[in-house]
Amino acid sequence: MVKFALVLSYSNLMGQNQTTSSSTWTLDPSRSEISYTGAHLLHEWTGVNNNLVGLMKSNDGQLDMIAVSAKVADFDSGNENRDAHALELLDVFDFPNVRFLAKKFTQSGQQVVMDGILQFRGVSRDISVTMTVEPELDQYKVFGAFTVQPTLFDMPLPSFMLKDIDDALEVEVSLMFIPSEQ
Repeated sequence: MVKFALVLSYSNLMGQNQTTSSSTWTLDPSRSEISYTGAHLLHEWTGVNNNLVGLMKSNDGQLDMIAVSAKVADFDSGNENRDAHALELLDVFDFPNVRFLAKKFTQSGQQVVMDGILQFRGVSRDISVTMTVEPELDQYKVFGAFTVQPTLFDMPLPSFMLKDIDDALEVEVSLMFIPSEQ
């Protein structure tokens, strides 16, 4: 399972300071983070990545596109052996990034359904994620959750004491987008 809580701060999406033009927003890496939690029969662990890149576009106050990329090698679980083994399983030299791209958005109040593609370990899958949108001045903020099974991305599940980890990762994402300088 992958939970994806996406935080993108924004002012145009909900009509505050709304303009009738296209806007580009850049991910602020100093205020952005992705973390994942994996589980095994005997324990859970969390890995964190604070080295993200992303871009968002809006048009007439509505989301048009969002793209986020994270280097797999930048996830840190606090256990060097576990992280090194994960890099082997994920074929990090061939597939160094995990990416999300959404171009279809359906909004109802503060809820936004993002239809996009999640690319992980060289495999791309369609995914639909519901996010909550909260307007703030000069930034986009969105949060929510979704679940993904690693085996859907052709990832062999690591095992410990002859037992595989759960075929589920819970991922929380906190992203802050600020206006791009033009």
